[in-house]
Amino acid sequence: MAIHTIMLPDRRHGREPRSVIWDDEAGTVTGEHSRVPWMQETLADTPPVVMIDVMGTVTLHDPGHDPADFLRLLWEAYWPVLDEPLRSTLPPVFDGVEMTP
Repeated sequence: MAIHTIMLPDRRHGREPRSVIWDDEAGTVTGEHSRVPWMQETLADTPPVVMIDVMGTVTLHDPGHDPADFLRLLWEAYWPVLDEPLRSTLPPVFDGVEMTP
């Protein structure tokens, strides 16, 4: 368990990389990215968290602590995060992890 800093392009700021700082032990997120407040709201919900997106519904069982669930939040914030070259810039906690479908 650790604190992970992710530099994620921010569409609201010209795709400039902005920080998303995830503490997987505390189950919290901070940072400069414009989607951090939405992520904070999502993590504040009592699990399981049901999200609705254009593809349907997604159930996150532990988004504050589970890398697969948190990867889904990153994808919702900026979907190209799973494509190279961004994928290889993610912290090692996401190595070999598939996002929650």
